[in-house]
Order: sequence, then structure tokens, then C-alpha cells
Amino acid sequence: MLTIYNLTVKVHCRPSFLLYSGISHTVFYLAKDTMKHCIYIVIFTAFAVLIVQHQREIRHLRHQLDSQNQVIHAMQVTQHNMSLQTTLALQIGRSTQQSLHDSRTKRFVKVTAYSPRVEETDSTPFITAYNTRVRPGIIAVSRDLFDKGWTFGKKVYIKSLGVFTIEDLMAKRKTNQIDVFMPKTTQAISFGRKNLEAHLLAHPPLKADTYTRLYRSPTPDFLLATEDICSRLN
Repeated sequence: MLTIYNLTVKVHCRPSFLLYSGISHTVFYLAKDTMKHCIYIVIFTAFAVLIVQHQREIRHLRHQLDSQNQVIHAMQVTQHNMSLQTTLALQIGRSTQQSLHDSRTKRFVKVTAYSPRVEETDSTPFITAYNTRVRPGIIAVSRDLFDKGWTFGKKVYIKSLGVFTIEDLMAKRKTNQIDVFMPKTTQAISFGRKNLEAHLLAHPPLKADTYTRLYRSPTPDFLLATEDICSRLN
């Protein structure tokens, strides 16, 4: 009976053990798969977090780059405006300088003529204030023009008359006037008085000793020779 009972028990116990063993293996494999899935989820989540963080950093860098580009653009606009303002200021300066230059070098003046007579000049009618010999092609200017830069040695173009050299000064009472030298008194008288346009021309600067030679006394031989030439012309 025992043997039969034991066999019966064995027969009844073996399927339970196999079932338990199968369940254990199933649970183990399920747990293993679950762990794998959990690991995969953790890895995926970590990558997702990294990607999101990286995208945030990219957006932040793009925002900084856009801000810097805006600053650079504003600086470029400011620099361009400053360049335009500088160019405009230079143009205005050149225009003003040109206007001032034109106002000093171009004017309408009274033009008369004079000849080498004491009545028209001074005690040395054949010597200019520039200490040179009178001759055709020279002019005398009023002292106000002289003070404005129409000085000795400079060239002046008088419309319809030609180019002359400033070598003499007029009396103090004369203003805005040019006196053209003419060898003959009859020519000077017939010339009369005209209102003409005159231009002060550019020329190289005068020598350093120019103004120290202005009133040097001429030699007697020079005076006699010049007076003789003019007396023959008259």
C-alpha cells in the first residue's frame, strides 16, 4: 500500500513541480525582458533629454547670434550714417571753402588806367611800390584788395583786358579798384572808368625777402633810363 501510495504521490507531485518550474522560468524571462525594456526606456529617455537640452542650447546660441547680428547691423548702420555725415560735412566744407575762395578771388571792380606822371602817382612815377620798373602788363590795386590777398606778384585776369601782375598800390582813399598802367597819358585818359569782372589767379608763394625790398631806393641811373623811355613814349 505504501509503495502504491508513494507512487501515487510521486505521480501527483511531479506535474506540480514542473508547473512551478515553468512558472519560475516564465517569470524570470518576463522580468528579464522587462528589465531590458526598462533599460531601453531609460537610455531613450536620457537621449531624449540630451537632445532637448542640445536643442535648447542651439536655440540659445541662435538667439545670441541674432542679437549679435543685430548689434553688428546697428553698428554698421551707425558707421554708415557717420560716414555719410562725414562725407556731407566734407562736401559742405569744400563748398564753403570754394565759396570763400571765389568770394576772395572773383569780384567786380572799378578799373581805371594811369601813366607815369607825378600827378597820378608820387615822386617816383617810374618805380612801383613793389620796387620794380613800370611797364605794360602791371596794375595797381586799392589797399582794401591788397589786405584781402591781392598782393604783389600775383596775377589778375581782368575780363576783356587780359592777365596782369600786381606790382603797385593805389592811394588810400581808393577802394575796390584796379589801376592799369599805360605808358601814354592819352591812352590812360581815353581808357576812362569801367566796371569789370576780375579774377585773382593762383601763383607760387612770394620769396621770403619780397617785403624787405619794397621801398628800397632805386639807383639814379635806373630812374633816368626809365624816365627817358617813358618820355619818348609820351
